[in-house]
Amino acid sequence: MADTQVHKRAVGARTKHAVKRQLLLEAAAQQMNERGAGAINLSEIAEQAGLSRNALYYYVTDRADIAFQCYLRTCEATTENLAIAFEDGGDAIERIRIYVERMLGFEQPVLAALYDPDFLPEPQRSTIFELSRRNVETLQNLIEDGVQQGLFKPVHTEIAAQMLLGMINWTQLSVNWLGQKDGKPLRKRVTEAILDLFFNGLASTRGKDFTCRLEVSGLTARPFNAFDRVQATQEKMAQLVDAASRMFNRRGIDGASLDDISASVGATKGAVYHYFDDKMDLITSCYERAFELYSLFVDVAREHGQSGFERSMTVLHLNSQAQGGTSPPLVLQPGIYSVPEAHRLRFVQQSREIWDRCAAMVDEGMADGSCRPCDARTVAHVSAGAFLWLHKWLPDDYPMSAAQIADTQCGIFTNGLVR
Repeated sequence: MADTQVHKRAVGARTKHAVKRQLLLEAAAQQMNERGAGAINLSEIAEQAGLSRNALYYYVTDRADIAFQCYLRTCEATTENLAIAFEDGGDAIERIRIYVERMLGFEQPVLAALYDPDFLPEPQRSTIFELSRRNVETLQNLIEDGVQQGLFKPVHTEIAAQMLLGMINWTQLSVNWLGQKDGKPLRKRVTEAILDLFFNGLASTRGKDFTCRLEVSGLTARPFNAFDRVQATQEKMAQLVDAASRMFNRRGIDGASLDDISASVGATKGAVYHYFDDKMDLITSCYERAFELYSLFVDVAREHGQSGFERSMTVLHLNSQAQGGTSPPLVLQPGIYSVPEAHRLRFVQQSREIWDRCAAMVDEGMADGSCRPCDARTVAHVSAGAFLWLHKWLPDDYPMSAAQIADTQCGIFTNGLVR
């Protein structure tokens, strides 16, 4: 009898520990999505989980450790959801549907979007990258199965898989950037929009071709006179903003240091402080440039597109080109709640305005018959995840140009994967 009671107490203690750990990691994941991995507040997380600050250290050692545990849980959940989808789905279409529904189900635990693994020390960083690579490979295999089964058109499976991951990861962040209320209704609309766009595309005519002849490099060229002191100063600041945006996109805001950024343009950290007050001043400058470019792409698409469909695809193509190039705008990523409130509110407002304008293009496409009937606002919402995710996986030596990658992404969004 005594042994039985001891066993029950031990099981109860383990169960209580597991529940507390779950609450702890959910609170941490939420913070990471809002503030970035480097801005985790351990005291706040402990309080949300019902722990004292001292008790917290029974579960984690420091911020890097809790960030690692959160990313590890994201990778493990992805692996589990892919396995369940494979076991329960009858074909590739059903398996991908199950996978997306499980990843975005509101009843599922909060997961940290995989934007800042570079914040982690080694060997944790390599562990997360390797687990993530395996999950991407599994998802690629699911898509390839669909091609082999005759369900999907021939497609670049890596780009298709990364587009799907990008839309899923963006969903975990977008509520902060677009001022939305997360919940079952939103998750249901988002899940349906992602699957509809991925499987069926946006074009009302099957087999439609879309070609974008605009080049981002021509739209963003800056005039420069080396003998004009003001222009020379502006050019140096612009080069630092370009370099910072590129590095923040690749490594995350917390994973890229000012030393890394300055070294990438052959300068010193002191040069950064000559032009910017601190790292946050540089970050806000990067976002200001980003929103100028995002708005420019919408303006250009509206001017050149002949239909709602063409305008929608042109926005996507220009953004994909930009993110695949050497001077990308800063992507909307974790950390918006670490930005000073005045800037944060302005950036959220700008995000919503661009979202409204893109949704209007899809509405126009349905009105003029160029777009399939769809939830225009949610399609405009989720499609951004495809290009906002590019810099998280695209290596510098990728065997396709930025324009070719943009063509491939737009091809998938035009006609979808399903035959």
